Amino acid sequence: MQERVIDFADVAERASKFAFLLRDRAEEIVRSLSGYECASVALDEIDRSVELLVNLHRNRTYFRYRIGGVTSFLPLNQPLYATACFGIVPALLAEDVAVRPPTAMQPHYRALMEAIDLTGFFPNLHISYAGKEEFVAERARTTEAIIFTGSPENGLKVRRHFRRNTLFILNGAGHNPLVIAENADVEAAVTSALRVVLYNQGQDCAGPNSILVHAGRAAEFQSRLSDELHRIEPLVGPYDDRKNIVGPNSDPDHTIRVAQMFQENRRYCVHGGEINPVTGLIRPTVFVRPLREGGNFREFFAPVFHLQPYETDADLAGYFEDEKYGPHAMYVSLFGASPYVESLVETRWHSAESILRETRAEAFSGCETE
Repeated sequence: MQERVIDFADVAERASKFAFLLRDRAEEIVRSLSGYECASVALDEIDRSVELLVNLHRNRTYFRYRIGGVTSFLPLNQPLYATACFGIVPALLAEDVAVRPPTAMQPHYRALMEAIDLTGFFPNLHISYAGKEEFVAERARTTEAIIFTGSPENGLKVRRHFRRNTLFILNGAGHNPLVIAENADVEAAVTSALRVVLYNQGQDCAGPNSILVHAGRAAEFQSRLSDELHRIEPLVGPYDDRKNIVGPNSDPDHTIRVAQMFQENRRYCVHGGEINPVTGLIRPTVFVRPLREGGNFREFFAPVFHLQPYETDADLAGYFEDEKYGPHAMYVSLFGASPYVESLVETRWHSAESILRETRAEAFSGCETE
C-alpha cells in the first residue's frame, strides 16, 4: 500500500499553482464561457474554484491513499467550478479520473479547456465528449467511484451499469426554502432572495423552490422585490453583454418545460412571466400563492421567485410536514425568529448546520444535468 500513499505537500503545491493559473487567465476563462453564462457567473466560478484549491488543507485527513478510477458526470451549469469539485480534486486523490460534460455544454467546455490547459496540469484527468452510453461502457470496468450530478432517477440508470461494489456519489437537488418570519429584516431577506434566485439565472440546485413569507410582511417583501426587479431590468439579456447578470437558460429546450409550469401557475403571476423559446431567455418572474393552497416542491431552474404567504408560525407545518418535502430536504434559510423552524433540528431531515440564520444565502454548486 506504501506506493499509493498521497504526498499532501505535492497535492497542495499542484493545487496552488493551478489556482494561480485560474487567476492569471481570468479574462480568457470569461471569454471562453461568454456564449454559455454571464461574465459575473464566470468570475464567481473562478473565485469559488480558487478558494477550494487553496484550502484543501482543511480536508487534509482525506488525502491518505490513492484510489483507482473515478468517473464524473458534470452538471449543465457552472462548468469550471464543477470541474474543480468533481474533476480536479478527484485527480489529486485517484490514479485515473474521467469527466464528461453534458452534450449541451460541450462546445463551450472545449473552449474552456483551451483556456486553462487542464490536462497539462493533471495528466491523469481525462475529458470525454462521447455519448453517455459510450462513456459508461468505457468506464464501467475501471471505476472505483462515480460522481453523478442530477436526478436520482437518472443516477440509478447510470449506476446499474457499474460494478455493485462501486462507490456511487449522487449530487441531487433540494427544496431549500427561505422563511421570512414576522420579525424579519425584510430588506436583508430580499437581498438574499435576489442573490440566490438570480444566480446563474436560477440554474442552481440550492435555489429555493419556495419563499415562505409571513402574511404580515408579505406585501412589504413583494413590493421591495418588485422594485429591485424593475431596477435590474436593463441587466437581463444575452451573455455577450458583460454588464448582464441574468442571461438565457443553458439548455434552450428547458424553456419549453418552464413555459408549461408558467402556464399552470399563471393566475399567481404578479411580475414577469416572459419566456423566449428561441433565445432561451426567461425573464425574472414572481408568483404569489398562499401556502394554504399547498407548498411548491417543483424546481424551475429559472429566475423564479415563488412567494408563499403563511398566517402563523405553526402553519409552516403545511410545507415542512408534507410528504414531498422530506426526501429532498437540504437547507432552510431563516430570517427572523421561528420556533417551528428551530424545531426542525429535532427531526430526521435537519441538523443544526442545515438551518442557515440571517445568512446571505449564497448559491451552492450546481446540480442540473441532462
